Amino acid sequence: MSAFRLTLALVAGGFTIAPAGHAQEVRPDEVIAVERAALDRWGRGDPQGFLDTYASEVTYFDPGQDRRVDGLDAMKQLIGPLAGKFKVDRYEMVNPKVQRHGDIAVLTYNIVNYRKQPDGSEKAASRWNSTAVFRLIGGRWRTIHSHWSFTKPELNQAPIQ
Repeated sequence: MSAFRLTLALVAGGFTIAPAGHAQEVRPDEVIAVERAALDRWGRGDPQGFLDTYASEVTYFDPGQDRRVDGLDAMKQLIGPLAGKFKVDRYEMVNPKVQRHGDIAVLTYNIVNYRKQPDGSEKAASRWNSTAVFRLIGGRWRTIHSHWSFTKPELNQAPIQ
């Protein structure tokens, strides 16, 4: 039977053929909601929001680290002591995009953190690029990798030649 006849027979029989990788509906809002909840807590000086999303095998990069941080215990040591020591008055998640492939979802976005000024106005305090890789584990989206970098950082080094 030719591929055309097989497809026609399946469609006539009420079956549909979905392209590979599209078996599950892509729900970007679910992944973005996990990240926003962690960011909301972070803004109140509570790193536990991120720690609660991390899988045990999480890996992490940020500009303040000399190398990759490996594992949930290492992340607890890194950001746990920051509890209550900072505040983000407001943040804006810019252009979030979720790319899902089965049980893996990659969330990329830019974030602008704002600080209130003495006169009541707001000023952008920092701008970041963020990539978070999630895996669906036990019905929950868990972060297995997180990468933060500054948006358009000023480089203080001579160019590499």
